[in-house]
Amino acid sequence: MIVEELYKDIMNVVCETTGVSESDILHNNREECADARYLLVLALSKMLTDNEIGRFIHRTRQGVSFIRFNKEKMNKWTVASNWKVISKYIASNYFICK
Repeated sequence: MIVEELYKDIMNVVCETTGVSESDILHNNREECADARYLLVLALSKMLTDNEIGRFIHRTRQGVSFIRFNKEKMNKWTVASNWKVISKYIASNYFICK
């Protein structure tokens, strides 16, 4: 599987799970969009480097790292419950556990 296909697949899962469109995840700063962006970065970080993720979401490596290490987002109930759905999808389709 090439990297672009992986990105599109994970993006689709995040969009379906959170109910936020791809353009909003990438370009909007509303709270639910930032939460979805966090989930996207977290999911992609299981398989890609920060540089590769940054290329797709139009952020720098440092910006991706900042998003990825924002552990307080996981304290929100909606983020944690959405992460359970996304991580199950990743584990079943890509055989990657936590």
